[in-house]
Amino acid sequence: MPSIFKFLQGARGRGLLVGLLTFLLLAPLSLSNLGQALENLGLDLGYRLRSVQPPPPELLIVGIDEASFQELRRPWPWPRRLHAELIRRLAAAGASLIIFDVIFADSSTPEDDQLFAASLDQAGNVILGQTVSVTQDPSFSRQILVQPLAAFRRAARGVGLAMITPDADGVVRHFRLRLFGQETLPAVAVKNFRPQMALPPDLSGLIDYTGPQRSIDTVSYYQVLDEQHPLPATRIRGRIVLVGRMLEASVTPQDQADSFLTPYFARDNLRMAGVEIQGQVMHTLLRGSWGRELPRLARIFLYLAVFLQFSLLLVRLSPPVGLAVLAGSVLAVLGISLGLFIYLNYWAPPILICGGLALIYGGNVLSQYLIEAQEKRWLRQAFKRYISPALVEAIIAHPERLELGGEEVEVTVLFADLEGFTSLSEGIPPHDLVQVLNEYFTPMTRIILEHRGTMDKYIGDALMALWGAPVHFSDHALHACAAALEMQAGMEELQREWLSQGLPPLRARLGFHSGPVIAGNIGSLELFNYTAIGDTVNLASRLEGANKVYGTTILLSDSTCRLVEEVMLVREVDLIQVKGREQPVTIYELLGRRHGGGRPEWLEIFAAGREAYKRQDWQEALGHFQTVLRLKPDDQAAVVFLGRCLHFQQQPPPPDWQGVYVLESK
Repeated sequence: MPSIFKFLQGARGRGLLVGLLTFLLLAPLSLSNLGQALENLGLDLGYRLRSVQPPPPELLIVGIDEASFQELRRPWPWPRRLHAELIRRLAAAGASLIIFDVIFADSSTPEDDQLFAASLDQAGNVILGQTVSVTQDPSFSRQILVQPLAAFRRAARGVGLAMITPDADGVVRHFRLRLFGQETLPAVAVKNFRPQMALPPDLSGLIDYTGPQRSIDTVSYYQVLDEQHPLPATRIRGRIVLVGRMLEASVTPQDQADSFLTPYFARDNLRMAGVEIQGQVMHTLLRGSWGRELPRLARIFLYLAVFLQFSLLLVRLSPPVGLAVLAGSVLAVLGISLGLFIYLNYWAPPILICGGLALIYGGNVLSQYLIEAQEKRWLRQAFKRYISPALVEAIIAHPERLELGGEEVEVTVLFADLEGFTSLSEGIPPHDLVQVLNEYFTPMTRIILEHRGTMDKYIGDALMALWGAPVHFSDHALHACAAALEMQAGMEELQREWLSQGLPPLRARLGFHSGPVIAGNIGSLELFNYTAIGDTVNLASRLEGANKVYGTTILLSDSTCRLVEEVMLVREVDLIQVKGREQPVTIYELLGRRHGGGRPEWLEIFAAGREAYKRQDWQEALGHFQTVLRLKPDDQAAVVFLGRCLHFQQQPPPPDWQGVYVLESK
């Protein structure tokens, strides 16, 4: 043992120990998701430093984009006769291959399906997409191959797996020719486009991106069908034509948008459509330019050799000289790594090596100071970097025209939120949580749309909708209230279903306000969505939160109430001042539709209690609210006013009190 300590006190021993400890720290880290995420920072930088290549001459993308939805004015899914006509025109123009990054797994109308199958057969060069539905559960896992209809598979030239496989950090850098035992779309496409090109079936590698999004020649779907301004045949002839979605948001609330993070996201803050990534992989395969990576085992041996040699060098240098050597070494490692990738398409990860060199320098400096101070202890220091990836809200855009701008219109705005969702989210797995949200958003969205509402956005477990824009109609408040009552009934069905699944009760809170807003396409020239802004929107949001105070479900502002009170049964609840707004507003609870026979007795008694409350006749108000609770024991609003009356009996309000309750929370 003394000989070991003596060896470690020497320069050589300290150098070997520091280098070995650095290796033992970083080698396992390099195999983890964290280590790979750190290395990916350098890889993404390499992608961005490479020059943008010309658009691949062999590829053309036909995008199912916002412009096509605007021109065709059809909801998704589009009739298959449209796809059949698209195939006919592309084939007539001389497309070498037509590839659909769309899954045709369900039947539509018999006539449309026959037309589509016939177009596949006549073209003879169409490749369809398929996918694998994966279910992961603690108790079981399941994989289901979702294929096109049998008639379509028989008529198509081939079928490939239309799946994108991001890395652990969500960024798409790698490709594989086979997934789940199936050939991918790029593999099938290359096999048919260049039969003589032999590719290993298990090939994988780095995608040789030609550049950021829209680096491949792209046209809108509607342009191919435009008879007045047809695309030149030279734009199509001899090329692989990929057809797929190029939307910033999903076409339905349940789906995820078919767009992904790429190495260029940090620079342009834009995602790349899945169909364009498929095209980039095809281009990579056709050129044979996929990126290679230093194998993991070779990487481990490289770490060991570099760390030991560098540590043995630094231990003989003074700290200032060692710092200069460290700086030069780091620049050299980064330069060699980025140069290999940019010019030879070979990736040797540099980040952990650079981090290891820095650790070795720090360890050697520290060990020198410890030896000089004759302290017999060792300190290890680790530097960790946590990079938070940027989060992009899914933009649900419904523009009338592709230009920025807005106009002032009278609308009714809804904010809805799920009471109890925050607590629920802490107790169930994310997959189940998403399922609960989908089960909630699906019927609520359907109800809103059926009542002529416009979905504005989803915000976590909340949603915002408006009536009266972009298409104006005078009875927007009535349609909004009718939707609210149906949403309330729909929530009762959902609550019964959730309770049967063992989930805690969830209750929707709704707030409505009618007034002027600025509605239109708001955002930047590149990205925008149709939304509404203004004080009307803010007040609707505050009214949703006010439900928590009174135990109510649906609260209306006075402006909304005036528009619906002849048709809807409402009760005046309170006069409140919401946060961020000086002018108080009278709020009303929506109870249902009016029917013959007048108002229920408890409503009249509650109204009398409110009048006594405003006159500061606390005793009379107490009597009325107590009567309400005998007739309707679950009325939380009466409980609230009962408590206020008891409080004001003991501590009267100031002389200038106007009956306004200040709502402190949002």
